[in-house]
Order: sequence, then structure tokens, then C-alpha cells
Amino acid sequence: MIEHVDDVDKKSVEMVKLRNVDTNEMKTVAVEGVFVAIGHDPNTKIFKGQLDMNADGYLITHDGPKTNVEGVFAAGDVQDHHYRQAITAAGSGCMAAMDAEKFLGKNKL
Repeated sequence: MIEHVDDVDKKSVEMVKLRNVDTNEMKTVAVEGVFVAIGHDPNTKIFKGQLDMNADGYLITHDGPKTNVEGVFAAGDVQDHHYRQAITAAGSGCMAAMDAEKFLGKNKL
């Protein structure tokens, strides 16, 4: 289970702190991105106060997968309160990846 994502203050993802739910062992892993898989309730608490969300906790997107933060895209179950299906997540994940690629190229990141 993800316990912490670093470094949101820099608006980047550099590492995650993981907790083994069986042993409670903590582990830090260097990463360049995070894809959060959720169950039936949107697991968006880590984005509270950073990304716009509705009263039920779903991330609000516009123009496809764009959030209120430039360069941050949401896909699938965290923003789709109606369908919440794997194929929907895969399709909108592709949209988010394509928009992220365009953003990175445009900003030469």
C-alpha cells in the first residue's frame, strides 16, 4: 500500500513509501510516476487539497483527462464515477498518456 508520494511540493514524483499490508514493513522505492489502482471507492485521499474533486472523492477532469493542475492527468476509476470498468480505465489511461506525452514534449521536459 502506498503510504507517501514524494515530492508533491515540487509537483513531481520521485519516490514512494510502501507498506506491506501483511507485515507492516516499510520500503522506499525510487519512481518516475505513479498509477494508483483502486477498488470500488475512489482512492483519491492523497490528492485532497491538490486536485479538484467532487463530494464523493472523484477527481474532476476537463478536456478529457486534464485536472486543475497543469501536467497532471486523471484516468479511469478515480475520475469515472459511472462506468468504473477496466476497459474504461484502459481507454482513458491511453488518453492521459497521450496528453502527458504532448505536455512533456511541448514543455521540453
